[in-house]
Amino acid sequence: MTAKLQQGDRLPETILNLIDGGTLALPSDMSSRYLALLFYRGVW
Repeated sequence: MTAKLQQGDRLPETILNLIDGGTLALPSDMSSRYLALLFYRGVW
């Protein structure tokens, strides 16, 4: 298990699968230095 990120830690390179079939590589695909992630599962 990976340790929790602490304030000031860098986000490890992560690939997210998008609902349209594409992918998003974090943090390299982001245009800003700052990033907020919101995960919303909704009703499945």
